Amino acid sequence: MTATGHLLAGWHGPFRDQPIVAGLDRTTGETTWTVTVGKGKNSPIGVDGGQAYAISKAETMIAVDAAAGDTIWQRPLAPIDDADPGVVEFAPIPLGDRLVVPISGTEDDIPDRLVVVDRADGETRFIHPLPASLSGAPGATANGVIAPLVDGRVLFLDRTGAVEWTREIGAALSAVSAVDGAAYLGAATEELLAMDSTTGSVLWRGQLSNTVFTRPLVADDRVYVGGADYTLRAFDTVSGQQLWRDDLGNAVTHGPLPVGDRLVTLVGGNHRIRGSSGTIPFDPTVLYVHEQDGTRVRTVPLDGRPFEDGGGVEWAQAAGETVYLGQTFGLTRLAPEAITDA
Repeated sequence: MTATGHLLAGWHGPFRDQPIVAGLDRTTGETTWTVTVGKGKNSPIGVDGGQAYAISKAETMIAVDAAAGDTIWQRPLAPIDDADPGVVEFAPIPLGDRLVVPISGTEDDIPDRLVVVDRADGETRFIHPLPASLSGAPGATANGVIAPLVDGRVLFLDRTGAVEWTREIGAALSAVSAVDGAAYLGAATEELLAMDSTTGSVLWRGQLSNTVFTRPLVADDRVYVGGADYTLRAFDTVSGQQLWRDDLGNAVTHGPLPVGDRLVTLVGGNHRIRGSSGTIPFDPTVLYVHEQDGTRVRTVPLDGRPFEDGGGVEWAQAAGETVYLGQTFGLTRLAPEAITDA
């Protein structure tokens, strides 16, 4: 959702009539406008400043006005048409007057790279080759992006295309959260890492019991992380001390998400793991609601729910104080009181 309240969605399907970006009515879920670019799987949407950005395996990148659905610019992006579907797994990343477009599959069928373009017109500023595939979504700082790689390295690329630092962690890494000079990411070394985003030095390591599939959440001097060890944890951002943990019913595949003063976490579903593992089904699929002190407020089983025949739940996302569940063929908006009421 944009800062002005426009709700946006995208489609991952390979068919020609499925839009790369669509505007939805927040109240009814009805589609108000769509933008299509031709047949090909599409990326998630990057949203900033009232605009949405996405890329497609139709070898296209696009900028769309979120209020009216007008195309601001559309540019070719090649070669990605013959690449594996993972090549469009990551959303474009707004970075000031630029846009960082991650192009990275899970197979060796195209060069892995970060394409940096002007936000105003989509013209290419530079292309930075990556030494390995991305293992998770990069995190943006004020001056660049921090990119995690499947070979266990982390690198910082500044706005000019220079690599400021590279660090060897030793195992595949999760998506990156970058806040207040620090970067947080989970590692297959069964750790939550806090890194200095300026130097790349490791500030502290929080002990986990498995890898991390999702982006850690940083809020109010705490970092929350859900793992493949079926556990939700909170750590102090300064000391790295674990503040609390709650054992859940499955691997955390999305979240935790901030919804008001609560945390919403999805476990289960079909999750695509970067690298050689591919898509793995986790069962059961359950939504958890927690207070920030770790108190569990609600457990919502999702398997078997009809959701108007939209199919199984694949992901969860928060917009304001509302949670949306993405399904194989549909989208469901949860009643806000399901999250906020005691």
